[in-house]
Amino acid sequence: MDKFAQLILTTTLKVVQLIPNTILMMVTRLVLVLVGYRRQVINKNFNNTSVQQYYTKGFDHFYRSNLRFFSRIIVEIVKYKPIQKSKIKYKYIDQLESKCNESNGLILLASHYGNWELACSHLPIHTDLPCYGVYKPLKNQKIDQYMKMQRSKHGLNLIPMKKIGRTILENRRNNKPAIYILISDQNPNSKNSIIWADFLGVNTAFVNGPKKLIEKYKFNEAYMEVEVGEQLFDYTVNINTESNTKNTQTSITQSYASALESQIANAPEYWLWSHKRWKRSF
Repeated sequence: MDKFAQLILTTTLKVVQLIPNTILMMVTRLVLVLVGYRRQVINKNFNNTSVQQYYTKGFDHFYRSNLRFFSRIIVEIVKYKPIQKSKIKYKYIDQLESKCNESNGLILLASHYGNWELACSHLPIHTDLPCYGVYKPLKNQKIDQYMKMQRSKHGLNLIPMKKIGRTILENRRNNKPAIYILISDQNPNSKNSIIWADFLGVNTAFVNGPKKLIEKYKFNEAYMEVEVGEQLFDYTVNINTESNTKNTQTSITQSYASALESQIANAPEYWLWSHKRWKRSF
């Protein structure tokens, strides 16, 4: 059965590769619209947050815009070829490396904004420092294997969250500064791992893992800001190493939430609105 499932997945991907990008985008978006992909979740998030201040064309227009971009992400993941990497630009890598070497390791906070998959997986191309992506394994093993292959083909080391402490200690013993990427705009799995911050006008639960790692290992932190271009695979990734948590009372988590909200305010449709971000109430 495993071999059959693998054959189906491989065949499907090969067939998809033959479809022109424009047509595949249209078909993907049409399917998402027809099935009403997560419309209720997106509607609830739209109405319960301050996104309406930033997007004034109403929910129906917002929903279509968000699905249009989500279709683009899907196409970019399944149609990616190595030649496309030249379109993804990174800024301030020198500052990132300096901050990482300074604290013998660095936590790079990313989010589900723009194409986070491409932004994270391509970082190792632009730095000699080892890069680790902390991830949660998918339930479907075949899709999980495919995503791991896609994410790691440019040198990104993937580790489950439960193994990050062991990895940090091993790298420290070997005097090996490394970048640890955490996508932190997710709903915490446990009430014991919650830290609260104001985000989009709502008191929002964030995972406390990044804060604990930064404080425990005295790491510097940085924020990955993804700018979306007009064409497929066209992104600019700005690495912000200027933290305001050192000299103020602003927490690491609130600083991250505020940075992400600033991006969303500029172009709300590029964030992943389809996940159940606000399962927990304060």
